[in-house]
Formats: sequence, structure tokens, C-alpha cells
Amino acid sequence: MRPPTARLDPQPWPWVGQPRVLIEHPDEATGLALASVLRGEGFAVAVCPGPAESERCPLVGPEGCAAAHGADVVVTALGHDRPAGREVLAALRARLPGTPLVVAADSVVDPDWLLASVREALAERAGDVA
Repeated sequence: MRPPTARLDPQPWPWVGQPRVLIEHPDEATGLALASVLRGEGFAVAVCPGPAESERCPLVGPEGCAAAHGADVVVTALGHDRPAGREVLAALRARLPGTPLVVAADSVVDPDWLLASVREALAERAGDVA
């Protein structure tokens, strides 16, 4: 049974046994479409829209983000030309140095590229641990 795609809930990941991927994408429909591709390959996926213009990402706050901390891979397509996007990227690198980070330079992410990048990131992580 495949795990469902979840909207971001700042609680620990409920699924065990599948690689966990957090997708940060500013467009909800695109984020959910990408999550569907990964789910079809057996990944547990959560989708986060990233910080809104009026609020800060929980990752950069004092408590952090349970979804980011529980992910095996974080995929981000946030606008890194915006200060909030750069702040999230810096927080990911600082708080989760052992978690692979896939950065999509464009908010339009090719599903085949995404799947290959996530698999490669997980393989590299497994190679580092072994």
C-alpha cells in the first residue's frame, strides 16, 4: 500500500519504511503533481508551499520544522531570488547538513528529472552511511 500524499503538517512523519521526501514548491498544484509522481514510485511525500509573503517558514524559527527534520530528501523549488527563499535554503543547509537537498532552479520541475535526482540523492546518502 502506497503512503498518501500529505499537505504539510508540522508533526513528525507518520510513515515508516518508505523514503520520505519533502517537496517545497510555491505552486500547490505543481507540488501535488510532483508528489504524485514520487508516490507512484513508493516514496512517502509531504508538500510545503514555503513561506508566504506575510509569514516566516517554521524551519528558520527557533523550533524548526518537523517535516524537514524527518525527511530523507528535501526538494526545494522556492524562489531563491527572494530573501525568504534564500533564508530557507540557508536554514536547510545549516540545520540539516546530512539531509540531501535537491534544488530546482526553476519552479517548473520536470518529473523525470525530479525522480532521477531524488534517487541519486538517496543513493549518495546511502553510500555515505555505509
